[in-house]
Amino acid sequence: MRSKPHNRRDFLGTSLGAAAALAIPPVVPASALGLAGRTAPSNRVTVAAIGLGFGWPMFLREDVRYLAVCDVERNRREQGKAHVDAVQKSTGCRAYLDFRDVLARPDIDAVYVATPDHWHALVTIAAARAGKHVYCQKPLTRTIAEGRAVISAVRRYGIVFQHGTQQRHDPQMLFGCELVQNGYIGELRHVRIGSPAGPSTSPWTPQPVPQGLDYDRWLGPAPWAPFTPLRIAAHPWYHISDYCMGYIAGWGVHHADSAMQGSGLDHYTGPIEIDARGIFPTDGLFDNPYRWQMRYTFAGGLTWHWTDCEGDGFGSRAAPDWPQNRMGITLEGSKGWVFIWRGQVDAQPKSLLKVVIGPNEKVQLRRPLRADFIDCVRKGIETCAPVEVAHRSTTLCSIGAISMLVRRKLTWDPVKEEFADDDEANRLRSRAMREPWQLG
Repeated sequence: MRSKPHNRRDFLGTSLGAAAALAIPPVVPASALGLAGRTAPSNRVTVAAIGLGFGWPMFLREDVRYLAVCDVERNRREQGKAHVDAVQKSTGCRAYLDFRDVLARPDIDAVYVATPDHWHALVTIAAARAGKHVYCQKPLTRTIAEGRAVISAVRRYGIVFQHGTQQRHDPQMLFGCELVQNGYIGELRHVRIGSPAGPSTSPWTPQPVPQGLDYDRWLGPAPWAPFTPLRIAAHPWYHISDYCMGYIAGWGVHHADSAMQGSGLDHYTGPIEIDARGIFPTDGLFDNPYRWQMRYTFAGGLTWHWTDCEGDGFGSRAAPDWPQNRMGITLEGSKGWVFIWRGQVDAQPKSLLKVVIGPNEKVQLRRPLRADFIDCVRKGIETCAPVEVAHRSTTLCSIGAISMLVRRKLTWDPVKEEFADDDEANRLRSRAMREPWQLG
């Protein structure tokens, strides 16, 4: 799926000639010009959206040009094109059914991937092979093996990657992380995480596939299954294990990611032990856990306790009286604690909230969410949420889900990314893909 090589002069000549024939101003991708930091209309970063899910219009801004939208549902892609055309005041955006047709275009610099999770790895790897930079919505992948394959592709083809974990751009949360990493609460000993509980559903019956939906393409690498509108709706598919790990990852990866950041464990590490238990629906379409408790142990003795919070308003069932954490992340040290959540930071002692982080202390990257990816594409530098960090945070969700499925404590090797002496658990690190789709 790698596009045919073009030299700079050939590409510019083709682009300018086509633009003249259509009597519209040319939009030359920034990658073709080798420019960094300038935002004249002739060197805008050119973007396509693949899967018109959450947040895909994020980069509709003056220094970016959307050239394509892609979705398996006709109404969504037509509405997406209409939205882009209205904002950009042109008709230059094209709508596609097949993401490979988007990636074949040499005039596109980057793609925003907002497909269901079971498509993330395939689209991201194909985009990397085609030389496109990638902003991929969270969680990174459906399985651990897919995550490692994505990392290999991003590194091999040298693209810029950003994971859709917007809490890494929250000034309050970043300040809380800095308090912890600079020792203001003493030695970090324990982390408590609370994230939204999941739902369950009533029994359902198959329905005809509606016109305008390529349902087989929506399923893609996932097993074939009878159609119901609930299966493909925006949030319900989170709770079907063929497509996602449920709210453990669909919501919880934000929390896992922030906890890793606050703990100073972002790169190349993970827990050495996981003991998780979940409550699973007994009927209906959803089969991912809707209640959970997960306990992680890291080398050096740091422990995490991650539970669901009260229901998120999506119909969560009542469940046994399990302990529940406050929504967000509490980092507990030998001299105090810090709590972080979106737009919030709290601490004990309260005097910590008045601390000014000094120039020689550890600081977190601070970049605006909407600017980070595009600026990094222009400069060829790493984003606030690079691919290895994305994989490590998503892996926390994966090993928790696996521990729930096998119903036992597991020993994890974060270097080899495998469970010790547990063939059943290790098999769950990957999943077969429906033909003809494959990672290789």
